[in-house]
Amino acid sequence: MVIIGERLNSSRPAVRNALAKKDKPYLVEQAKLQVLAGAGYLDINAAALLEKEKETLRWIVPLLQEAAGVHLSIDTSDPGAMEVALRVHRGRALLNSLSGKKKKVERLLPLIKKYHPRVIVLCLDDCGPAPTPDRALAIARRLAGLLLRQGLELEDIFVDPLVHSAATDREAAIRFLASLNRIKERLPGIKTVAGLSNISFGLPHRRLLNRTLLVLALEAGLEAAICDPLDRELRMALAAAEVLLGRDFSWRRFYRQASKKPEG
Repeated sequence: MVIIGERLNSSRPAVRNALAKKDKPYLVEQAKLQVLAGAGYLDINAAALLEKEKETLRWIVPLLQEAAGVHLSIDTSDPGAMEVALRVHRGRALLNSLSGKKKKVERLLPLIKKYHPRVIVLCLDDCGPAPTPDRALAIARRLAGLLLRQGLELEDIFVDPLVHSAATDREAAIRFLASLNRIKERLPGIKTVAGLSNISFGLPHRRLLNRTLLVLALEAGLEAAICDPLDRELRMALAAAEVLLGRDFSWRRFYRQASKKPEG
């Protein structure tokens, strides 16, 4: 299971302020804490800084890589900002994200060919998010084909069927899991990813909802999650599910997580 740490997102006021002030100690601490908690990638989003997004990414990407020693998930909807980040990133970044929207495909495919990042594919296009599992599969298959022609391998592609808030869509989790199952069944070898916290937006007990969805998605074959690795209960749920699903026969992750002291 690949954990993509979500805490360095400028939608969080503390992170936005730290990026704006170039508060290196705070940002480095957040990066290191996530890696120590098991994050394999760190998601970095500076979009809230608007016209300073490119400048901020140019500064923060090398800083985080040097401090935390991991590759980054570059989270931006601006192709220009994406190129700035990919240019200064050491090794293969994770591009977050490519959708089926025509303009997005036209702008990002040349960058993917040039910098060869791994890619998160969103199951949405110019008609909006995929309304059915079949539509999600069709978008994923088309975009995967485009990426393979750019030289990527199947294992470099992470398909995100998209999690929506259960507060506004009672069938959000059901549709996500059905789409996940369909993609895993019809596109063998391709990886899947989910932004877990979307399911709980606008609802109480958010962490409980997030980790419950994680366990359900693991059973459906999910390989990666964008989440908060500092949530100890989520880490324990992940470790327990991996044991029970036969992914961790040695119980190594479970015992390691159980032996850790609670944060704070």
